[in-house]
Amino acid sequence: MSSAAPARRAALAVLVEARERGAYARELLNTHPAVRGLDARDRALATRLVLGATAAEGVLDTLLDRHLAKPRKVSARVRAALRLAAFELLYLGTPASAAVSQGVELVRGQARSAAGLANAVLRRVAEGRAAFLAAEDVPVARRGLAAQARQAGLPRWLVERIAREGEKLCADMCACELEPAPVFLHANACRLSDEDAIAAGRADGLALERTALPGCYRVGRPAGVAASSLLRARNAAVSDFSAQAVAAAGVAPGSLLEVGAGRGTKTYVTSSLACRLGLCARRHVAVELAAAKARLNEERLRDAGMPRVDCVTADGRELLSSSGAALADGTSLADACAAGFDTVLLDAPCSGTGTMRRHPEIPWRLATADVDPANPNGLPALQAALLAEAARCVGAGGALLYATCSVLSAENEAVVEAFLASAAGRGFRVGTVSSAWAFAQPGFEDMRAWVRAHETPEGFLRTAPVADGSDGHFCARLVRA
Repeated sequence: MSSAAPARRAALAVLVEARERGAYARELLNTHPAVRGLDARDRALATRLVLGATAAEGVLDTLLDRHLAKPRKVSARVRAALRLAAFELLYLGTPASAAVSQGVELVRGQARSAAGLANAVLRRVAEGRAAFLAAEDVPVARRGLAAQARQAGLPRWLVERIAREGEKLCADMCACELEPAPVFLHANACRLSDEDAIAAGRADGLALERTALPGCYRVGRPAGVAASSLLRARNAAVSDFSAQAVAAAGVAPGSLLEVGAGRGTKTYVTSSLACRLGLCARRHVAVELAAAKARLNEERLRDAGMPRVDCVTADGRELLSSSGAALADGTSLADACAAGFDTVLLDAPCSGTGTMRRHPEIPWRLATADVDPANPNGLPALQAALLAEAARCVGAGGALLYATCSVLSAENEAVVEAFLASAAGRGFRVGTVSSAWAFAQPGFEDMRAWVRAHETPEGFLRTAPVADGSDGHFCARLVRA
């Protein structure tokens, strides 16, 4: 009797723990002892299996349930094992005999009595693979998008929604959805020169490659990033290239208010670029609704030796009434917002549809109501409220940046257009993202050209996930008269 390979056992352990703890699978991959004990090759396979089975969860369940007499009777652990094997059969091209055999052993390790069931189900999955991926069971009129959805491991409603944004966008996203996304990091310019950063990356075995944005590097060998000395010493932060472009657009002389800072990746990038451009003394306030994330942001900046940033906890919809949020100089957040900031960067909560390759839980947790502009509790309504409040904090002649990591116009252009047509948007005009101050500085010429190449006719920055490319991000730069 064969046994399941270490990479597959580790992948199953991560999936089981993620479900039982309600944690994100990607985060567990960096810390789970079953993964840490693998060599580089097995770690890469375990990572691919975990992220892929999570990203395609709904599609895999649809197919598995067709061959299970009582789908609801299958335990969560057995189902996780079946998903891993089905993912290999559908998407990785693993020979059927190997995928079925390994899947049976994974199931046997969770419930010995279910091994026979697993063998029968997985053999049927292998036999029906081609017809299922081609959506031959779907009416011809809807078969094309249904097949795209299955081949990308995405919900059909979401693929249909993305297709309304553009057929090429949809095809490009579906083609790369289950492929590993490239990894970029931003080196800490407050501590390291560019030469130092590249040397440190070489010592870590990362093979860093320069990009158009100073301080941003593409990682040639991503497997070692999590354990690298660069990250451990806070001398770098992992961030997608397009996300770093948005952060760079917020770097300018004067004060900066960052709303929706999260754990502080954009705070880190803007602080590093401020050091690079001689703006270390500027005032920077980072607002985040979750207190734990605000603390993590503050701790990372302190450990990185970066200029002080006021990391405060507040609701972005109530910035001018946040009297309880105190800043380092003794003033309140409300007073600072009333006085006005030179730049306000709103990194709005969004569907995350531009980053699904990196965050595989997104597609199957997202619902149509979440992105419905008519839903008062949906994301577009929240984004509109945040944008209106952020606008009140922009000083005369200041810039307001509205950013998301969504590819849906309902969260992007539609929100900006509605804002500009409202009383809250009176006095603002659209300024091109490429005209942001940082992109006019020496050494940023290539970056400015890149931004221009990804600007819409209106002047918005818009990127989309493509094979071997960065993620989907949106940024509008609005200038107050």
